[in-house]
Amino acid sequence: MRTNQVEYKNQTLKDTVALDGIKGRMVDIELTIRPEYGVDLFQKFAMHFAQDDEHYTAINFRPYESTLEVDRKHSGSRIAVIHQSEMKVNFKDELKLRIILDRYSAEIFINDGEQVMTVTMYTDESADGISFVVDGIANVDITKYDLR
Repeated sequence: MRTNQVEYKNQTLKDTVALDGIKGRMVDIELTIRPEYGVDLFQKFAMHFAQDDEHYTAINFRPYESTLEVDRKHSGSRIAVIHQSEMKVNFKDELKLRIILDRYSAEIFINDGEQVMTVTMYTDESADGISFVVDGIANVDITKYDLR
């Protein structure tokens, strides 16, 4: 079910970055986040997905608090629902995420399935952008597959 692998290893990210080949609404993404060697620990790491010029859903990781948040307040939802969900995660030297996007939902598996989060998204299916936003500097491994 996984095709068109795109891989980045030991990639340094800062500010806002969109990586070539990393986009889609039916994708399986393996993401490992760690501090960049020799620099201060980043304040926040975010992955924006189901993104277009106006909307996105975000996964926000704050290493100092060891929290992971799914935030869909910018997803275009007008329904009075809970837009943010947050949990404590185990973070020592790195955080492993597996994100499976399936048109209108996302499953986030944390540290090899130790914890799981689920979110539905209300953005149009054509919103297929994925970007990364770092307050500081982070080092990541990213592998993306398209799903059939």
